[in-house]
Amino acid sequence: PEDWRTVSSLSTPYLRKSAFAVPSDAPNGFDKLSFEWFARDLAADADPFSVAEQVAGTIRGNCRGGREQPVFAGEENGYPTVVRLLLCPELNGTEPPRGEMLMMKAVEGETGFWVVVRGRELSADTPPTAEQLRATVGGWSTAMRTITLCDPADAAHPCPDTAAVSEPAPRPAP
Repeated sequence: PEDWRTVSSLSTPYLRKSAFAVPSDAPNGFDKLSFEWFARDLAADADPFSVAEQVAGTIRGNCRGGREQPVFAGEENGYPTVVRLLLCPELNGTEPPRGEMLMMKAVEGETGFWVVVRGRELSADTPPTAEQLRATVGGWSTAMRTITLCDPADAAHPCPDTAAVSEPAPRPAP
């Protein structure tokens, strides 16, 4: 989206990561989106479930009272894929206290694992209502389905026709 800015980028032979952020309505808040590719040594039996669990475990370790739920498990464009929602009402050591909501998608590609994370900072004092959570998760789920792994050289993993993707409608002026 137009207001998103690159906040970090890293590229090594074993890890590529890009993170983007835009201010949110929350005081001192943010929306963030990151794309990560891992080609490091993982267990021989690694799959999107175990990679998602590894990432979720790191997040859970930084959270007080967090919970998570599966959103999707199956194949997208011929690649094994797992999507999970993580809700952390209070991150450890934040002042003022804040929480975080994350939707994570792990995809097993031919050369490694891709992890896409969409997140939003939450106020620990005034958690979102169930209706706000449903609306956010619904929007994120729709957006996550549009992010797919593809291989233009392999008919089993076709790339979308980017010419058919329309530009988003302009946002009204404030």
